[in-house]
Amino acid sequence: MNVLVADIGGTKIAAGFSDGSGRINCRVEVKSASHDAEAMFESLHTAFFGVLNQGKITYEEIDVISLGVPGVVDAANGVAVFQNNLPWRNFPLANRLRSAFPNASIIMDNDVYMAAFGEWKAQMLEKETFAYVTISTGISGCILHEGKFIRGRGLAGEVGFSVMEDKDEVQTLESLASGPAMEAKARRVFGDPSMTTKKLMELYEELDPKAAIVVQQAANYIARGLHQLFTVLDPHVIVVGGGVINNQPQFLKLIQKELEHLSDNPIQKGMSTRIKPSHYKGDAGLQGALHCALEKNREYQK
Repeated sequence: MNVLVADIGGTKIAAGFSDGSGRINCRVEVKSASHDAEAMFESLHTAFFGVLNQGKITYEEIDVISLGVPGVVDAANGVAVFQNNLPWRNFPLANRLRSAFPNASIIMDNDVYMAAFGEWKAQMLEKETFAYVTISTGISGCILHEGKFIRGRGLAGEVGFSVMEDKDEVQTLESLASGPAMEAKARRVFGDPSMTTKKLMELYEELDPKAAIVVQQAANYIARGLHQLFTVLDPHVIVVGGGVINNQPQFLKLIQKELEHLSDNPIQKGMSTRIKPSHYKGDAGLQGALHCALEKNREYQK
């Protein structure tokens, strides 16, 4: 089975090819032309063309295309409904791809769901309850139970919407502890408009007191969000990924420490040990798309 996979984002598209072995054999990245819907589709096409060239595969030889798309996705009909960081609005992505890949079946889902499925597989779980939380330009999450997504009406597990403060204005976990939120606060605290999350973490490691305030407060907010997931779902594992965590692994240790402080009830002790870092890190979306394609193929063959 020849599979094309893609993790589509507002700044870049990562694409890969697999011969169905479970490994991604070829991989490319291209910039997203996020100013226009057709240009964005051409970016995806360019990424796939690059992968096909690397693997010396023709369009007709592709059996499955599996995609992670940000925002609201109509997976059943293959439509990119709405994306904050992309120009697609009710874009018929699956139909457009079928025109170029006549023999391919198309699998689509939200990019966080795809990444979560890859991490679920990496943990080698079967009957357990699992949550995936990504901390990057935003904070998002989703839930699997026995290998199936719990979607609710579409927002189940979206811990980034959790309200953390509501005194003067409502502030969510995402607005207080995402990468951009941490950068914005650090720039205010240091009076430095060039401050980045990476530099903030470096200063924290150097025991800078101002950096400690910003980083520890963000870690506390994230720990509170994770505590909510543990309290409501009691998952066996929560994997935390996304650029902020993947690039600053020491931050996850601080979050675990903050979570232990919040676990006041004796029966909740040790929950921080159920938090795991991402196995696939920046490739979680691609690997999840591949695992999803392989799983669908196994179900079809039963």
